[in-house]
Amino acid sequence: MAIEARQVDGAPAGVARALRDAVRAQRTEMAAVFRMVETLAATLDLERLLAYVVRLCAEVAGCAGALVYLWDEDRERLVVRAAVEGYERWIGRFSLAMGEGLTGWTALTRQPGIIRDNPTADPRFLSVPELNDDRFQSCLTIPIVAPDERLVGVLTLHSEAPHEFRDDDLAIMETISALIGVAVDNAQLYERQRRQVSVLHALSDASQALVQTASLRHLMHRLASTAGSLIGGDLCAVLTLDDAHAHLTVEATWTPDAGSLGIAPPIVDAAGPWGRLTGLTEPAVLSRRDDRDVFEELDEVIAGARVALVAPMRVGDRPIGAFLCAAVRPRPFGREDRELLGMLASQAALAVQNARLIEALTERDAVRDLFEALALGEDGALGIERRASRLGVDLTRPHVVAVFELGGEATSDVERIWFALRHDLTGELPGSLLAHRDHTLTGVLRLPAEADPARLAARIAELKRAHEKPPASVISVGVSRVCRSLEDYPGAFDQAREALTIGRVVRGPGAVVPFDELGAQRHLFAVAREGTRDAFQERLERLIDHDRARGSQLFRTVETYLECMGNAKLAAERLFVHRNTLRQRLDKVRRVAGIDLGDPAQWFDLMMAVRVIRLRASTGGSAGALRRSSRRY
Repeated sequence: MAIEARQVDGAPAGVARALRDAVRAQRTEMAAVFRMVETLAATLDLERLLAYVVRLCAEVAGCAGALVYLWDEDRERLVVRAAVEGYERWIGRFSLAMGEGLTGWTALTRQPGIIRDNPTADPRFLSVPELNDDRFQSCLTIPIVAPDERLVGVLTLHSEAPHEFRDDDLAIMETISALIGVAVDNAQLYERQRRQVSVLHALSDASQALVQTASLRHLMHRLASTAGSLIGGDLCAVLTLDDAHAHLTVEATWTPDAGSLGIAPPIVDAAGPWGRLTGLTEPAVLSRRDDRDVFEELDEVIAGARVALVAPMRVGDRPIGAFLCAAVRPRPFGREDRELLGMLASQAALAVQNARLIEALTERDAVRDLFEALALGEDGALGIERRASRLGVDLTRPHVVAVFELGGEATSDVERIWFALRHDLTGELPGSLLAHRDHTLTGVLRLPAEADPARLAARIAELKRAHEKPPASVISVGVSRVCRSLEDYPGAFDQAREALTIGRVVRGPGAVVPFDELGAQRHLFAVAREGTRDAFQERLERLIDHDRARGSQLFRTVETYLECMGNAKLAAERLFVHRNTLRQRLDKVRRVAGIDLGDPAQWFDLMMAVRVIRLRASTGGSAGALRRSSRRY
């Protein structure tokens, strides 16, 4: 049958007359054409449609080879999506770039390409030995274009003997190609809509599971199976990063055949190749050829994976883990796949974050309750030991109580500082417990073998130094005596707080002070808590009132002069004033408070009075302030 399509009047009446005449003249052939049109229009399954198209075109053109390439926007390549018998193995695996070979030339120019004989002599021809195309002599390529003029793909036909393609052949193939373009466009649109509906249902189910499912691992498997059913692949897995960012744990896996919770979760070193994946900010496609080190570790989960789509699990800027879909055979993961896995990874990250938050709050409350019982000597020995054992602490071993206090201006960074310091301390001193509230961190620290509080204090000073940024953030620490029985703990909490308070006054902010190193300062502290005042304290308090009213620094001047043992030059340097200014201040001290610093006999009493005032100020000026504050964990 040959229809002079190009000579038919384009008006509806002219087309109708031409069709009626053609049907009457060649009723059998036209019935076949109508069946073809009906099949192309009615088939919405893209794979079935392409399989029909490639067989139809091969039979119409009388060719031995026929391939349908579709344009993949994500890969920006023409990918084989259908082929005649003998070439099925190249479906989805072989591709060409725009402009590459005769097929790529047709895609680039939107023009049919014809090679009637000796194809290797044509510069547009690209020899592909894997396709066994050296036996072909003639080639025909037809562009497949959607109704909106968008490139859909290219139809490529080959014959083994030289074949003379006539104008009628070209007209028929172009007509069929136009029908194919409409059919494929409809099938792709239907496929996208069906996928979007499936994605919406799956995401809705996943969101409900996020709220209703109590088991974190069950939820992770639910999300992995959702990703597997929508994206495909041979494995989906969820890996979570521990709080210390040291290891990745495979929480759940899914495979199409098993669909179970998967193998026993292996542990992956976060410092290795997988560690860098948690630093991604958007989904990425990895291949064994380009990321061999990653896939070598992945072999523990799925042997022989060739390609993987990985989406980072993050909450804000904080990495939580990674979500991956892997395939044994090379396959493309498109934009929609990346977006979908990214959404599922975000849900998984939130689920892990919420579960960890609940766990941390539960554990923190349990630790605080234990500390309260230890400090007050409540619950009996057996009950406290059981509670401590559930938290991983053996109270029959020696421990010390340590109280950390963060000073400075870094108030917004408190959580991060305490989290990092807790990690370092528990790593250095296994079997220790710590809990924080606001600017205070309290710990029951396991004393290492053959160590004493002084050596432990030195090690604590090294560890905390890594998290300080003076003057914005400074950590002061008080360490108790060694606790060898439950009866030692109530006093130990008070000792640690006293060491912290007195040490901050005596040694300055940032000091780590064991209780046994306080010496006579403890007695001054007792005087400060009593609230009684002698004549020297009363005189110094006049200077404090004067400084508060006038904005002067007379009290600080007296304190510095006494610390320098009457060395006027050194005192002036520490106060950043000229020696004449210092002399004028000392005269004003004499006039305001009646204190004569030229008399060394008064220095000792004045130094004690200064220290008592400082200690009293550090406790808020009340006898019960210290004990009340020591109960806040």
